[in-house]
Amino acid sequence: MIAPVEIAGIANCLPKKIVTNFDLEKLVDTSDEWITKRTGISNRRIVANETAVSMGIQAAKESLAHSGINKEDVDLIITSTFTGETLVPSMSSEIQKAIGIDCACMDISAGCTGFVYAVTTAASLMDSLNLNTAIVIASEALSTYVDWEDRSTCVLFGDGAGAVVLKRSEKAYLSHPILYGLSDIEDVITLKREKRKTPFNKIGRIETEYLKMKGAEVFTFAVGAVEDVIRKLLAKCGDKPFTKIIPHQANGKIIDYVIRKTKLKKDQFFMNLDEYANTSSATIPIAMCDAYKKGWLKKGDRLAIVGFGSGLSFGGLIIDWTI
Repeated sequence: MIAPVEIAGIANCLPKKIVTNFDLEKLVDTSDEWITKRTGISNRRIVANETAVSMGIQAAKESLAHSGINKEDVDLIITSTFTGETLVPSMSSEIQKAIGIDCACMDISAGCTGFVYAVTTAASLMDSLNLNTAIVIASEALSTYVDWEDRSTCVLFGDGAGAVVLKRSEKAYLSHPILYGLSDIEDVITLKREKRKTPFNKIGRIETEYLKMKGAEVFTFAVGAVEDVIRKLLAKCGDKPFTKIIPHQANGKIIDYVIRKTKLKKDQFFMNLDEYANTSSATIPIAMCDAYKKGWLKKGDRLAIVGFGSGLSFGGLIIDWTI
């Protein structure tokens, strides 16, 4: 079960450096027209002086300030990432130390579905451990794992972080979580750890690994996964359907296809992919924060968030918006 909780605060943090499609024309054999037509991406934010940890810290601090909750009252920190600076300590531990909070903390790695997994896990732990407050952060610095000579991947990704504060409430404002993964499809999105020599293995030359993706296979999986989650969430909601959707921001063509299949309206979907590109697990909280700041997401709205990514994982969650 998940505890009756609500979102009490939200924030995002984006790198200052903006890299346009025209900038990428100078790096690889591509064009603004090609990228825009096939993905819907125009710009992306790229870390220069920032890191995934520093962006996560800033987003966490600002979401806590927005909630009005004292840091001493935070019981749990969960971070979604696969691009942290260290394996140990975890990013959540780094954020905990930077803010000065004594509480349980952990990282989750579920690719681009990570934020959905992290929020569901946080609310579930709040129920089982009888906790009152949690901060959930998704922060990614994908640009540091992308091969900037590979035009098939480098044009797709960006960096950024988003965070929400969950607090216990009288009613359940987060509901109908769906978490799922497929075992019968090969890994089409991969980032391998660097192989290291030991006295007992026969590893020779060590090569740097970059994020790799099979675009056509990912597209086929994604459109099916998003449609499936949306239909299941509609069935779970019954006579109280959601009216707005924030999907993982991977490719505008995916959402266009889903809109045609589900017969939903385009203005029900919030998209900011054109400005930030694919920031993996951070796309949903970044978009939620933008939607809230722009007035698209208002108190009383019933929102569906839908994620899909490596694993292959996918999932969704209903959020009744209260701020």
